[in-house]
Amino acid sequence: MTPTLLQVLAGPFNFLRPDEDELRRLLPEIASLPRPRAVFLEDEAATPLQGFPVLLSPGLLELNEALRGYVQQEEAVQLAIVRREPAERRPHSSAWERYRTLLAQALEHATLSSYGRRFPEIFWLHHSLELARLLKDTPKRMVREDLEVGRRAGDQIKYRVYDRVMDRLLSAAYDVAQGLSNATDQPEEELFPRLLIRMRDNVLVFTEDRVSRDLAELGSYFSGALRIDGRDFRERFERTLRWHAEQLDADRDLRDAVVHLLGGDPAAPRDELFKRPGYLSYLATRRAYSPARLLPPPLVAVWESLLVKLKEFEALHAFRRLLLTVERRDEHLVCRDAPGGRSGRTELRLSPSTRPLDFLEPWVVDPRVDRCGLIYDISEFSQTVSLLHRAGSESQDEGFRAMFRFQRRINRLAAGERIKLEKYLGDGAFYSSREAKRLLRAAVELQRQYKAALAEGFPFDRGLRLALNYGQYRLIPMGSGPEGAGEHYEFFGHGLIELSRLTSGKTMREIEEVKNLLVNQGYPEQTVRRFFEPLTRRNLDVVDKSEETRPFYVYISRDGTLVNNGIVATAPFLVQLEPALPPGSLRRAVQAGRSYVVVPLDGGLAAGVRKLGTARLKGLDAVAVYEVVDGAELDLGAAEPLPEEGLLAALERESASRLSGRWGEPRERPAAPAVELPQQGAAGGGRS
Repeated sequence: MTPTLLQVLAGPFNFLRPDEDELRRLLPEIASLPRPRAVFLEDEAATPLQGFPVLLSPGLLELNEALRGYVQQEEAVQLAIVRREPAERRPHSSAWERYRTLLAQALEHATLSSYGRRFPEIFWLHHSLELARLLKDTPKRMVREDLEVGRRAGDQIKYRVYDRVMDRLLSAAYDVAQGLSNATDQPEEELFPRLLIRMRDNVLVFTEDRVSRDLAELGSYFSGALRIDGRDFRERFERTLRWHAEQLDADRDLRDAVVHLLGGDPAAPRDELFKRPGYLSYLATRRAYSPARLLPPPLVAVWESLLVKLKEFEALHAFRRLLLTVERRDEHLVCRDAPGGRSGRTELRLSPSTRPLDFLEPWVVDPRVDRCGLIYDISEFSQTVSLLHRAGSESQDEGFRAMFRFQRRINRLAAGERIKLEKYLGDGAFYSSREAKRLLRAAVELQRQYKAALAEGFPFDRGLRLALNYGQYRLIPMGSGPEGAGEHYEFFGHGLIELSRLTSGKTMREIEEVKNLLVNQGYPEQTVRRFFEPLTRRNLDVVDKSEETRPFYVYISRDGTLVNNGIVATAPFLVQLEPALPPGSLRRAVQAGRSYVVVPLDGGLAAGVRKLGTARLKGLDAVAVYEVVDGAELDLGAAEPLPEEGLLAALERESASRLSGRWGEPRERPAAPAVELPQQGAAGGGRS
């Protein structure tokens, strides 16, 4: 069930009522912010935190320090003005320029890397909290600098500094938006965060980090911003609350109005009614209300205006509490002062897969992730669809229904193994997981599901190809979906290309591509066909009939082409698998001259693995590939235990033993036929 916005922004709330409609009326911009995501702890088994991890990187620390230096220089200037002394402008200009440069860099990164993820708004929520923590202590610093001036004018200096800082902040933000508008060809208003305008209009957001129910923290706000006596206001407000409670007990008309017109709960705390805008103004019109003893009309207006600001502040500050400060320590991610810390712990170690936001880095969130990936693909799917189409619409429809049933079974299998479907690929799909063992189990089970489907008459019977790897992928943010749906990412990059090549077996030098290249260069088509005819006739490029007698097979052909009609894995995937295998659990099984290292899997499953060699795949460096077979196809009863060693070491030793002749002499490869390239300008109209 999708949580509501108020559940996401869990309180405590002293002034904001638990009402979705009120929150949307107050801050419609906050509803469009991304929902917090799960942030897992190091073991990834505990209940995760909810929020946005922000990395306390050296760049962010430098930005915070530059902000502190600039604010202190503004304070020094305002203090000099009050003292009627000349201010030192050079340190002030230097501090501002240092801060402005870093701020512009952070804003550019947040804007250019956003892609619908609202990074600029998240940055300002985080940065506003840093500024608020500085400005709330300005009066104390003024007292330390000059006791007399600090006591007399410290609160006024605070809000003068606030005005100066906000003017410069907004000017710098507009300059960045204007520059990026010219560079990205986007309207300036689309690049400038609307939430910042709303935050600017509420002075509490940038000057306070907490407001309690008794308003004790707002002493400097009453004195420096509103120029009223804050102590007198709070005392009168307390008397008003007590008078209101007495009136509810004594005045039946007031009690009925509260229950029937406002929908109030008589059992609820009496001061809850003061959270409703306009309620105090209504009370001030009643005959029993005494302006001289309670809040007079000017202070009633102050409360009504302040109440809206307090509600907005609490909503924005609740979102700021979702920003989790994270730092790197000895290759670990540590979250400080996490909400709901376990057993009083103030620091929690997070999962290494956590990708925190770093606003001083160009991507903000590193798009690179290391994952185990699986792709399955049905062989000759398009050709089978064409045959079904020629057989009639009924056959074609039944074929697609069978495909739907098959994919639904695979999805149930993936859910059971807790692997994530990343995308459909037409006649196949791409799954990812952080655990290699889960993905290997899924591959074996998927192959079994395909065999079961064939037994039921599955029309796509030309084979099933699977590939497993562990590599680096990149994530493309596709923008936020509907409200509450969260962010959506698409995988791309080297890891996905490698899986695709391992599935299809596409090599660096495809004969058809060479043919097309020669024809496009002007060689006569008939001449090119005659030139390649010996290769086609002798069948030297693909087929190994002894391998293809098996239901599922993977091998490297005589010309180095990877032929995959089974399960193939890479060495990095097996490296990730090794730690999940119990010590001494590996065995050797031999079948038809092929030696497999048997890997135990959970639930009574097992897989056989053997090294094939090195494949040259299109667009990639040479890749060491391994065949994986279902352990049920091997004679596990005759399997021999292997020494206690790693999986890769066992595979290398078994491969070396096979090549040395232990498992049978290697076949002699026939020599390639001697052919000559056709000469340019040959008969048939070739180019000279």
